[in-house]
Amino acid sequence: MANAMKKNILPIICKIIFWTAIFFLCASLWTYTLGQSNNIEFKDSKTSQFFYEIFFIYTPIAILLTLFGTIKKSYGVFYNIFTSFTTVALSVFIFYVLVQSIFTIGFGAWTTTNIPYQHKENPSRQIKEQLFDLGALGYGGTRVVELQPFMFFFNKVNEIDTNRIDKKEWQLVNKNGDLK
Repeated sequence: MANAMKKNILPIICKIIFWTAIFFLCASLWTYTLGQSNNIEFKDSKTSQFFYEIFFIYTPIAILLTLFGTIKKSYGVFYNIFTSFTTVALSVFIFYVLVQSIFTIGFGAWTTTNIPYQHKENPSRQIKEQLFDLGALGYGGTRVVELQPFMFFFNKVNEIDTNRIDKKEWQLVNKNGDLK
């Protein structure tokens, strides 16, 4: 009875591992592509860095874990060897690409230089002047944005022209930002 139970549970575990890896790969693909161009950002740069570190570390591992669903006895030896080799090569290639792009995708952060305005009714809505901080590589651009809190960990970010805002809704505060 124990052997029969093992025969039934092992394929289920393999499918769970395979589909979890596929889901993770879809999430990482979205994160590296379309997720970069939406207007929702993490509030805290440390949370953002942690999020991207998870994807950088586990994407090559998730590629390897897809072998749980792609290698089967019924496929034959040549197919399984070819699939294994291709999967390992793809995992190594993705790791190389991620290491090359480590400073551009996940580890730069917008640093606030000045907070010129905050909303009169909702002070957590602010207009900020920001620089893109690349750490040792310097700074990569500037922007003026309105930040609106969204779902506790995030901000909705909209570029804004301070000359066109309704001054009745916004209070001039001119606070120094994070950059010293």
